[in-house]
Amino acid sequence: MLAARPDVRQAEATLKSAFYNTNAARAAFYPSLTLSGSLGWTNSAGTLISNPGALIWQAAGSLLQPLFNRGQLTANLKIAKARQEQARIRFRQTVLDAGNEVNNTLADMQNARTVLQLQKQQVARLEETLSDCEAQMRYGSGNYLQIIVARQSLLSAELSLLSTGYKELSSYIKLWVALGGVKESAQ
Repeated sequence: MLAARPDVRQAEATLKSAFYNTNAARAAFYPSLTLSGSLGWTNSAGTLISNPGALIWQAAGSLLQPLFNRGQLTANLKIAKARQEQARIRFRQTVLDAGNEVNNTLADMQNARTVLQLQKQQVARLEETLSDCEAQMRYGSGNYLQIIVARQSLLSAELSLLSTGYKELSSYIKLWVALGGVKESAQ
């Protein structure tokens, strides 16, 4: 699923490019021969004039050129290999970072879900406590201060429950973004 992330795709494309550049640097060691459609040139009378000596020198030059440029070609190959290794390391680091981001987001989701369940239990217990305080007040053994404190505790717990619910929903959005979804726009 991490393959859908833009940063992972970019790192993969960079690695592919470096691989192909290394192969091009290796291919430069081999002689090249260019074929053209004409064998010579024509004069004003329209007859073909060819110079076989020039063709031989041109072919020999293109075949022997890698031997004369061997030092430069070797340096180019080493540079290409080094860039490929850098791209490989960057790709691995990008994938690791993406995996860590997804893992952290999943841990945040699990944590928020656990806290949400505990806070739901807390709200249920506080509702029972408020009901008990109201019953005590009705039947004469309680006071109004107990009811106010119970309602305040219940309200505080409900606000915490809403905040944790928001965190859980926000962690789903963060997970979607971490898996390659569109980044949130700042407004």
